[in-house]
Amino acid sequence: MTSTKIQKTLSVLYIYGMSVKLLREYVDNELVYMSIGIDEEGYREILDFYIGASESSALWEEVLLNLKSRGLEEVLLGVMDSLSELKDAFLKVYPKADVQRCIVHRVRNTITKVRKKHLNEIIEDLKTIYNAPDTEYAKKALKEFCDKWGQIYPKITQSWWNE
Repeated sequence: MTSTKIQKTLSVLYIYGMSVKLLREYVDNELVYMSIGIDEEGYREILDFYIGASESSALWEEVLLNLKSRGLEEVLLGVMDSLSELKDAFLKVYPKADVQRCIVHRVRNTITKVRKKHLNEIIEDLKTIYNAPDTEYAKKALKEFCDKWGQIYPKITQSWWNE
């Protein structure tokens, strides 16, 4: 983990784990814990990364506590995947922050529950929502998505509507 000082407040903190193949004595899958910050002017910076064998809330909490010890006192929005342990660890360190589920993880989770014949159409409909130019357009696209797919995939549309 890094010890470089970082600024006190970030608008957004992305935290996620990415599985990569690493060669040591042999090739094995390991998890890279990544934290990327976006400041109030919109500049992005890789704040830290850490390699671990598997994703765990204890390791995430260690990563987040390291960020805090390096000077990151406040995060306005944390963006992460849907692991409840990750959200819990994040809110333990930054209790005032809002939390948003990462759109990539949301879409990946959705498409695993969709029939192959609907897959491309659903992906295009979801893109209309998350690539919307403004909030009003996104709300309209979300309503159209739920109206169109609600009968076939009620759990999926309810999940998107609730988040």
